[in-house]
Amino acid sequence: MSSRVFGLIEVSGLADELLFNPVNFKQLCIQGTLTIPAAKPEVEQIVCVAAEVLIKRTRVINTPVGTSIEGQKLTGKKLVVEGVISQKIEYVADEPMQSLHAANFNMPFSGFIVLPAAFHAGTPVQVTGYIEDLFVELLNKHTIFRNVNILLNATF
Repeated sequence: MSSRVFGLIEVSGLADELLFNPVNFKQLCIQGTLTIPAAKPEVEQIVCVAAEVLIKRTRVINTPVGTSIEGQKLTGKKLVVEGVISQKIEYVADEPMQSLHAANFNMPFSGFIVLPAAFHAGTPVQVTGYIEDLFVELLNKHTIFRNVNILLNATF
């Protein structure tokens, strides 16, 4: 996992390399707001964000076969992927001592990957999640907007 600095915020957990010619994959954009717990001091500035994708469960489901108006081809099988994006945000408190604090957040997600028509039920599947990009912005002293772009890749 690599680390980069955007503005004054260090972001770690980004994919070191992007996959070359992935076949069975899905990209997701997970966004929302995070609220610093009331027991923690207010935020003056975000210093660091560390994130990782944790895959909790996968399952194969049957779907229709066909092609949508947008051109997506359905083969009759999808892999449902359920997981969590775990984030740790370190920040400087908005107080005279300007102490460093951290808050942890877990955001569940669910997505799917269309499987090949020749996929056989019972075939072992390994799903890896890659963080392609992560953006955070302080909205107010208790609220942070975050957007995480992830790529889910299935191999079997």
